[in-house]
Amino acid sequence: MHSRPLYGDIRRLPVRAADPGKSSMGNQSPLHVRKGTSLTSSRRKRSLKPARSGLDLRTLQAFRMIFGSARRFDADVRRSTGVSGSLLWALSEIARTRSMSVNALAERMALHQTTASNVVNALVEQKLIRRTRSARDHRVVQLEISAAGKQMLASVQGPHAGLLVDAIRRLDIAQLGSLQRGLAQLVEQMRTIASVSAGETLMGE
Repeated sequence: MHSRPLYGDIRRLPVRAADPGKSSMGNQSPLHVRKGTSLTSSRRKRSLKPARSGLDLRTLQAFRMIFGSARRFDADVRRSTGVSGSLLWALSEIARTRSMSVNALAERMALHQTTASNVVNALVEQKLIRRTRSARDHRVVQLEISAAGKQMLASVQGPHAGLLVDAIRRLDIAQLGSLQRGLAQLVEQMRTIASVSAGETLMGE
């Protein structure tokens, strides 16, 4: 007695021609399925390229607008006051307190101490601030705004810190955190590219 196959003899099953109007998985070979999937994935990638390109360009345009507006504001400050936007910002920071050290000014403006010292020297030369000695410790130099400095701030329509700094300060904590994380990723990409291509560090590092 011959045993019967569990699912019958497949050689006796009727063979149906594939319906060209149907695309079911049952009528496609594994190779055909993989090929179709690859084509679909390729089409999807091609459709994403224009969207990615548009997003890249809009982001680049936003950076151009930010820095172009900041430069224009700085130029307006120079024409109206004779000092740069960074000096006006430093002057406004010193004016916020009765006295301030160079280190404190560097922290307020996220500057290296050497750069902050150069800013202070420029303000002193123009008699917009004056250096004084701390009453508690004569080794500590304090910065105070002068009458001429106060007059300059009063004559300039804000924001004294500049458009970019003022706009950053207006963001809420969630927006600022999201912006900082995105910029940190961008800086990391630029650092990697600069290191690989020329073995250099980014400006400000």
